[in-house]
Amino acid sequence: MARHIYCIGEALIDFACTDSLGLRHGKQFEKNAGGAPANVAAAVAKLGGDISFLGQVGKDDFGDHLKDTLIEHGVQTQGMIQAGTTTLAFVGIDPTGERHFSFVRGADGNYEAENLPLSEIDETDIVHFGAALGFCGGALEESYFRLRDEAVAKGAFISFDPNYRETLIAPEDLAAYLAKVRSFIAVADFVKLSDEELTLITGETDIRQGAQQICALGAKYLAVTLGKEGTLLQSVEAQAVVGSIPIKQVDSTGAGDAFTGGLLYQIQKAGTAELTFAKLVDFLAVANVVGALTCTKYGAIPALPTLEEVELALAK
Repeated sequence: MARHIYCIGEALIDFACTDSLGLRHGKQFEKNAGGAPANVAAAVAKLGGDISFLGQVGKDDFGDHLKDTLIEHGVQTQGMIQAGTTTLAFVGIDPTGERHFSFVRGADGNYEAENLPLSEIDETDIVHFGAALGFCGGALEESYFRLRDEAVAKGAFISFDPNYRETLIAPEDLAAYLAKVRSFIAVADFVKLSDEELTLITGETDIRQGAQQICALGAKYLAVTLGKEGTLLQSVEAQAVVGSIPIKQVDSTGAGDAFTGGLLYQIQKAGTAELTFAKLVDFLAVANVVGALTCTKYGAIPALPTLEEVELALAK
């Protein structure tokens, strides 16, 4: 069993448009705790895993809400800092349940490397990087690279999700952003991508060929989420598509993060030393259900399923 999971990145407030009119025309918004790495941490903890969140939120009511929410879900927050104002994300949801984002950046980018528990990490740990806001410069980006280098040196299991958001990366910054992404892929044991991210990184529209290119960059295992089609799992030697379950989608916010959390929870339980492609196929079947169930409710963290709910869905 892997001893502990560390998850670094942003925790923020999602204001999700609930009238399906999008950001331009929507009038009803629901406040929820969110941020991709925070979602992953909450997903792992809600399933029963052992995980710490590393990041910065505001010293305000929103920041208090985020910290309280993570604690309520069982996430350890010793590495979580409160200062400044909390980052906000406005999420427009179209009639199909797909999302469009607008960010008001706050304190998440100010997370200093001095707050990282570097001396506590060893080869029995998992370190997850969720990088939606982590490659936008500043102290948080420096902390990402510092933690990555320490995790590599200690032999920890490295999980990476670039979580690309077009509104965050200016066209003139895209090449530099992709170079950072590839540098993390090169040392990652597990990478999670959407099909759009796969094409962005590789330039390849054929999903299967693009997946092979990602592993050629250095990733040991790659999962490409394909929505209702399931997930493509790729290693250097093998490739497989793992199916999901049919659902009525109302909001896909946090579904990919829930999937990642479901997978990391199982890897932690099983341990990283004996991880194989065949085991990951089994783990992905469960992770797909965790992600799918999250789409049946509004919000990210509020929609995360319990282990009992996942097991019930699998039994059906």
